[in-house]
Amino acid sequence: MKHSYEVPAGPAAAASAASWYALTPEEVASRLGVDPATGLSADTARQRMQEKGPNALVAAKPEPVWKRFFKHYRDYMQIVLVAAVLVSLLINEYGTAVGLAVLTLFNAWLGYHQEGKAEAAAASLGKMMKSVAKVRRDGDIAEIPADQIVPGDIVVVDAGDRVPADGRVILAATLQVEEGALTGESVAVEKNTEAIGRSDVPLGDRLNMAFMNTNVTRGHGEILVTTTGMGSEVGHIANMLASRKVEKSPLTRQVDRLTIFIIIAALFAFVAIVVMGLIQGESFTVLFGIGVALAVGSIPDALPAVVTTILSVGSVNMARKNAIMKVLPAAPTLGSTSAINSDKAGTLTLNQMTAREITTVQHHYTMSGEGYSFDGQVQRTTGDAERNLDYVMFSCALCNDSDI
Repeated sequence: MKHSYEVPAGPAAAASAASWYALTPEEVASRLGVDPATGLSADTARQRMQEKGPNALVAAKPEPVWKRFFKHYRDYMQIVLVAAVLVSLLINEYGTAVGLAVLTLFNAWLGYHQEGKAEAAAASLGKMMKSVAKVRRDGDIAEIPADQIVPGDIVVVDAGDRVPADGRVILAATLQVEEGALTGESVAVEKNTEAIGRSDVPLGDRLNMAFMNTNVTRGHGEILVTTTGMGSEVGHIANMLASRKVEKSPLTRQVDRLTIFIIIAALFAFVAIVVMGLIQGESFTVLFGIGVALAVGSIPDALPAVVTTILSVGSVNMARKNAIMKVLPAAPTLGSTSAINSDKAGTLTLNQMTAREITTVQHHYTMSGEGYSFDGQVQRTTGDAERNLDYVMFSCALCNDSDI
C-alpha cells in the first residue's frame, strides 16, 4: 500500500504538530506515508533523514578559538592591565609593558585552557550517553541510534525506555509515561490510542501523544514518530533557553566590584601625587611618571591568575564527585545557592531502585547493596532455614525485562 508523505516543514510544522492528537492512528499513518505493520523502508528513512536532519537538539555553534581566547579580556582586571601596558609604553617603561602584556596573555590562556578541558569532558560524557531506540523498519525490529529516527518511524517502547522523539501512540498496553520534565506532574500518565476531539488541548492532557526525553515507567507501546529534533516539545524549550541572557556569577560580580574600587583608589593616588608635587614646584613629567608607576604598582596584576587557579581547583574537586563544570565560575555559583526548590518529579534522584525486603508466607529477608552494583547480601530475619530462594527469584526473573 502506498501512502503520501505530508509532514510539514518550517513554520507550519508547529501548527500541524498540535493536531496530531486529533487524528486516529490510521489517519496519522496515512499522512506520514507509513504502514505501521512494516514500518519505513531503509531507503525512505535515508531520504527523510536528508530532508529533516538528525533527531537531535541543535547544539550552540562553537565559538572560534580566537574569540574564546580574547573573551577573557572582557574582565575588568584584564582591561586595567591592558591600559597599564599602554600607559607604560607612553612613558617609555618598556620592561614593565612587556611584563604586564605577558601576564595578561597568561591569564587569558589559563582561563581558556581550563574551560577547554571542561568542555572536552562534557563532550566526551555526551558521547557516552548516546541512546538507542527500537524501531520497526522493513518489517523487522532493529536497534538504531536515537538521532537516526525520522518522522514516520515506528518506535517500540517498554518500561525503562526513554521516548526518543515526539509521536502519536498507536499501541498501548498499560503504557505509562513520566512527563514531569515537560508538565511538572509527578505521577506517570496512562497513555491510550483514542483520538481527542477537542481543540487546543494542553500538553499534559494529550494522552495519545508521547514526547521526546520522557521516560516509560510501565507497560508496552508503539509510537508513530511525528516530530523530531528541534521541532519537538523539548526542542521548543531548547530554543527558549538558547535566547536567555547570560548573567555574571556572584564571584565575577564581586571581583568586578573589587577591581573598580582598586581603579578608583589608584586614580586618586595618581591625582594626589601630581597635585601635591605641582604645589611644591616639581616637574609635571617627573610627577606623571611617579604617579603612573604608583598606580600600576597598586594593581594586583596576579588577581586573575589566582582566581582562575582557585576556580580550577574547585572544578577538579567537583569532577571527582562526578559533576562537570563547563564554565569555571559555575562552581562558586553552586556554592552560593541557598535553596533548591523541586517538586515530586524525582529529577534529583539517581533513578536507581533497589529491593530491600522479601516477605513470603513463612520467611522474611532483608537485602543490602546499592543501585546496579552486584555487591550485597541476602539475610534471613524470620522463619526456619531453607535451601534457597529459587521459587521466589524465578518469578521475579520472569517478570523482569531490564537490560544493563
